[in-house]
Amino acid sequence: MVTVALDVDPARARPFVDAAAPTHPSLVDQAHVTDELLGIVNVPMAVWIDESGTLVRPAELAAVTESPLKGQPVPEGLPDRMRRMLEEVQRIPGDPRRYHAAVVDWVERGPASPWALTPDEVVARSVPRRRDQAEAAACFELGQHLWRAGEPDAATGWWREAHRLDPGNWTYKRQAWTFATTPEGAPPDLIQGPTDLYEGNWLDDVVEQGGGGHYYPPSELAGTDRTA
Repeated sequence: MVTVALDVDPARARPFVDAAAPTHPSLVDQAHVTDELLGIVNVPMAVWIDESGTLVRPAELAAVTESPLKGQPVPEGLPDRMRRMLEEVQRIPGDPRRYHAAVVDWVERGPASPWALTPDEVVARSVPRRRDQAEAAACFELGQHLWRAGEPDAATGWWREAHRLDPGNWTYKRQAWTFATTPEGAPPDLIQGPTDLYEGNWLDDVVEQGGGGHYYPPSELAGTDRTA
């Protein structure tokens, strides 16, 4: 298993990489190439690749532990926005035990595992990139270049456009929002609030896209199969 952090600034991923060392290989994808090549649109997501380099399962929710916020009662007396945010977090689907068990089964049984898909099945589940998504990837890449060049204001404009073109790609949003709302030296935000830099924010965008139940693409393995 290899973990890839999606972060333009590798220093923000350093605490997690250090915590995993030396036994767990961890990489930092500064250019978000993993998004473009494998269809990652949120975190945590994963793909399964076998020993021959063949994709066995396309990108899907890959949580192996339950969020501490799931299943917890929403406290009384919270501000309305905070209460609504926690309610949407509670609606985010996922079945960590099932996903973990499936990974173990695949490791032990290989292609005989019922969770291992054939190449044709993988292709059928892989969604072709639309023109607006391709343009969003280009906008996001331009924003990365400008950010690294020390021009954050110019980067923000391109990232706004990436959000507009591909509103379902949460990696673009969470990257840009974290730069906008996380103080220097503080841990990255997990749920970003409204800012003056971007039109969207976590709660309003989640609600607009159908609520927490639609926060990840559907996957029967991860417990997010909305067609069932």
